[in-house]
Amino acid sequence: MYGYAKIETPALDGLRRDAILFERAYSHIPLTLPAHVSLFTGLEPGQHGVLDNSGFRLDPAIPCLAELLKKAGYATGGAVSAVVLNSQSGIARGFDFWDESVESKRRTSMLEFVRRPGKETADHLLAWIRHQGPGPLLAFLHIYEPHAPYEAPEAYRSRYPDPYDGAVAYSDAIVGGFLAELKKIGLYDKAMIFFLSDHGEGLGDHGEMQHGIFLYRESLQIPLLIKLPGGALAGTSVKTPVQISDVFPTIGEALAVPGFPERPGTTSLIGLASGGPAPERRIFAENYSPRIRLGWSELRSLISIRHQYIEAPTPEFYDLAGDQAEKENLAGRKPPELRSMVVETERRKTALRSPSTIDPEQAKKLQSLGYLTGSTSETGGPLPDPKEAIGSLVELQRAVELHQAGKSAEAVPILLGLLKTNPRLIDGWEILSAALERQGRMDEALTALKRTAQLSPPGRTNYLVDVANLALRAGRTEEARKHADVAWEMGDARAAEVLARIHISENDPAGARRWAERALERKTSVDSALLVLARAAMLEGKLAEALEKVNEAAKAAVETTPPMGLHVLRAEILGRQDKLDLAEAEYRKELELFPQNVEAFTGLAIIAASRGDMREASRRIDAMIRAVPGPFTYLMAVRSLERFGDAARARSLLAEARRLYPQDPRFAREEAGLRR
Repeated sequence: MYGYAKIETPALDGLRRDAILFERAYSHIPLTLPAHVSLFTGLEPGQHGVLDNSGFRLDPAIPCLAELLKKAGYATGGAVSAVVLNSQSGIARGFDFWDESVESKRRTSMLEFVRRPGKETADHLLAWIRHQGPGPLLAFLHIYEPHAPYEAPEAYRSRYPDPYDGAVAYSDAIVGGFLAELKKIGLYDKAMIFFLSDHGEGLGDHGEMQHGIFLYRESLQIPLLIKLPGGALAGTSVKTPVQISDVFPTIGEALAVPGFPERPGTTSLIGLASGGPAPERRIFAENYSPRIRLGWSELRSLISIRHQYIEAPTPEFYDLAGDQAEKENLAGRKPPELRSMVVETERRKTALRSPSTIDPEQAKKLQSLGYLTGSTSETGGPLPDPKEAIGSLVELQRAVELHQAGKSAEAVPILLGLLKTNPRLIDGWEILSAALERQGRMDEALTALKRTAQLSPPGRTNYLVDVANLALRAGRTEEARKHADVAWEMGDARAAEVLARIHISENDPAGARRWAERALERKTSVDSALLVLARAAMLEGKLAEALEKVNEAAKAAVETTPPMGLHVLRAEILGRQDKLDLAEAEYRKELELFPQNVEAFTGLAIIAASRGDMREASRRIDAMIRAVPGPFTYLMAVRSLERFGDAARARSLLAEARRLYPQDPRFAREEAGLRR
């Protein structure tokens, strides 16, 4: 429907025949969360304040689509396929049902979002739709496909040599299945259906393989279809440029919902398709993510009917009519429209602001942790032009791939080189921290991760929670507590679950309960908080209650894959009840789902030792070290051997661990414990 003939999209072609096609629709930013907030509020990112995919939360005072429709009597349900759209951001406000249960079987960096197949997400939303009564409803479906790494199932992978094409074709099948079910249950014909994307994809056109940095047409232009009830205006097209924020007022006007706020600068898409006058406007885009995450200059864009202007350290101006690929920068020729676009961009641009207001007491606490000494708003000089610096992302991705392949030692020098050239590279510091932790260099890993919090806007709390988690893994409980406390006071509900686990580590089940219950009150990390409650009950000897909480966590997960550690905890409870066969089965279930869960390996070894089979226990410890090499594995192995009385082997393995990971302070503490 947009002229690309190398793939077949029968479902979307069918929807297009029933719908209005907008030939030139644009997002305001090539990032998922900010773009979705624009979709749900009718505001540009600079107006709604959500400027990046993580660390920013939508102001509760800004009305949202679901909130307004819910007040008007609509049932509201949504299901999403990536954790970037988790309810912690505020994106789910107003939804009665919001399914965001996404699990990963491996640790991922911030460059790779945890996601689930769109078919699973669609099934969850359809189940909700089928249970609704006869009244009006708003249903929102988000699928991750087509998105890097473009992993379509085999039928599509073999058919299309280009993985992106295969992912697009697979996306069509997911949407087609969803629409077919709407037809089957009698909703399709009477529904108003919006189909769109949140951003485009670079595919290397200007050196960016994916998205999130540049504002060229390939990153901002999106597909947009609107199917009206009864097939009104079916098959028509609109050539006038439109924007993602136009969807919000379009729905408000079409449904005549009271209380919809006016959004100056937006227009009714249905009115435009019905022959109404085209608005005299240019479409604005702004992206602070290059500055926030990479230490590069932010970018802005203005698109008119014929031209695009991009504000960057080296400005760009393109003729979209004659140069859709935007290969010839005409800014140096000073064409007539350039001056007015420069002036308008200057007038419309916004300032980088913190994700939330910092009060004086919070500021003092952040300063005591070593933060607020510098941030993205204190740059100390001109920032690199993203188009000049984009090549360094290739090296960053190479380091990520090495780390994920278990070659963290090779990734570290690459990352250090990148960070020497660009010390503002937040992604680089985070990946460096993960690579250093993999080598047992915990102090250095913490120092690197703290740099992410120093460089991010002061109100951004996600890195404080990350530091708290790492400090807890490093055994630095007080440091973990201080970071989690500040994150909690700044409104990050995820900190409650971290604080609960800190109390578990201190053998304080009562304190763990208090914080886990706070996490449940905020409806964040629900399955993890329930597992903390289960562990607290187990510490108190309340095994029946502990098992009940584990089962609640399994139900709360909704997702077909339960949260990591659930089967381990159930096994521990069963083991304490001397149900060793059932416990062993639970540990094996955990390893089927999460093959690198060290605690499941150690659990199997302890069960073998409990049966008196020390040879099998030792064999299982050896198998764990081979399967998941790393300092944490050695630490768990030493503790397990000590637990079932093999002190000689524990000392031998500890000596080996100290030789392999000489900078990991946990082994020195473990050795002191063994001496006692």
